[in-house]
Amino acid sequence: MNSQFVIEESSIEDIQRGFSENRVTSRQLVEFYHRQIDFLNRRLQGVIEFNPDAGDEADEADSRTRSGTKIGDMDGIPVLLKDSINTKDKLKTTAGSYALLEAEVGRDATVVERLREAGAVILGKASMSEWCQFRSGKVPSGWCARTGQGKNPYNESESPYGSSSGSAISVAANMTAVSLGTDTTGSIFCPANNNSVVGFKPTVGLTSRAGIIPISSRQDSVGMLPKNIFFISLMFCGFQKELKRIITIRPICRTVSDAVYVLDAIVGFDPRDRLATLEAAKFIPNGRYKQFLNKNGLAGKRLGVVRNPFSAAYIPESIARSDFEDHLKTLREKGAILVDNMEIENVDLIMDWNACGSATALLAEFKIGINEYLRELTTSPVRSLSDIIAFNKKHYLLEKTNEYGQDLFELSELTNGIGEVEQAAIEMLAELSREGFEKLMKENKLDATVSLGPRIAVVLGIGGYPGITVPAGYEEDGMPFGICFGGLKGTEPKLIEVAYGFEQATKLRRPPS
Repeated sequence: MNSQFVIEESSIEDIQRGFSENRVTSRQLVEFYHRQIDFLNRRLQGVIEFNPDAGDEADEADSRTRSGTKIGDMDGIPVLLKDSINTKDKLKTTAGSYALLEAEVGRDATVVERLREAGAVILGKASMSEWCQFRSGKVPSGWCARTGQGKNPYNESESPYGSSSGSAISVAANMTAVSLGTDTTGSIFCPANNNSVVGFKPTVGLTSRAGIIPISSRQDSVGMLPKNIFFISLMFCGFQKELKRIITIRPICRTVSDAVYVLDAIVGFDPRDRLATLEAAKFIPNGRYKQFLNKNGLAGKRLGVVRNPFSAAYIPESIARSDFEDHLKTLREKGAILVDNMEIENVDLIMDWNACGSATALLAEFKIGINEYLRELTTSPVRSLSDIIAFNKKHYLLEKTNEYGQDLFELSELTNGIGEVEQAAIEMLAELSREGFEKLMKENKLDATVSLGPRIAVVLGIGGYPGITVPAGYEEDGMPFGICFGGLKGTEPKLIEVAYGFEQATKLRRPPS
């Protein structure tokens, strides 16, 4: 490797240029990240497993580079996957729990198949909040039985915040190039916000959920956490702090551009997730999403500034509140039209997961989804939610069951499918989305909303809407905060232009010291 090539903080574009100029190889990337994991992971606990085949996969990518047969932007790029995303290889998929340690999946998740087809190197599995923090409201954010407590690399006394915590920790600390997380209602935005990385939550269905340990088929999504440019909300990360389910697969990266490269590789119709991906496929533009990485993308965009109640998470004297005002000025200077003090109708009701119907819907949906997932495993010591509950009782020391409990599991087990009560809750959530976020966007002719911090994830989550959070600064104690852009279904092109324009105008991300 040329001594002038610095892997730390390198974007996918930087790495691909390094490949083409023979300044770095995929094998060298894998070895660098492996050393980073060996050095940092004992303290940060961001990675559960390193893929023993990663070096061989990298060698294959390097061979394609030498022969001039590279596949695309993701060829040779190491990707870390959240431990809820299936891989049919030597890695386990356990949601952080010992209950699935001996389970075997039948095939890769669809997003993993697409990453492999794009030439990406599967680096390993990221730690996570066990069972996406759906086991119990007492389980700390970032904790799972298999690794223990994940730590925030910027301030180890603060929370990594969110079920995709390991994905964000690992990207932030340069233990991988990019990562994939999953999101139902905040599992991407929250850890991205607290770990100074980009979190991209696509429209539900834009990325397939097949082969993902589920929470809710209605809301689940896969997303990306790059370094630059996903209880159900407020209940999981410290009860009334975040939301996370309705699963989507989402990139977590250091830059907006990295997230977009990953998204381009994994979007599209999937017969294994037919209804959702068929509905969302109509949104995918010809040429996909890289074309919208426009540094002048803010020009002419109409942005609704939503302060209440999201800014209230930060005290008035915080750097975050002050810097947010400066960021709004930057958006204006770059040509955006700001409509300030926008209010989402019934937002307080939406943020209360009991009153809005989220609890009722998600508890029923989880049991249905997890039982189906477990039945489809090739081998598994547990085949139902009741089996997992029994495992946790039997192995209470391993799983810290006496300390953290499993009250959400037990409440979910008491449900009996989608009946009248559950259907009414689902319809209420849909109505709140139509008369809240969707009405706000359409009546004010907005291209996107802009808000401080990650809490708008709850609003976006229940409606299946997309969003991107971008690093926006740091408090005096080193804790990061982000700015979040949200939009209607299928508006990823506008969101990418807005987020990339903001990122290029500010470039505020810095690695942890």
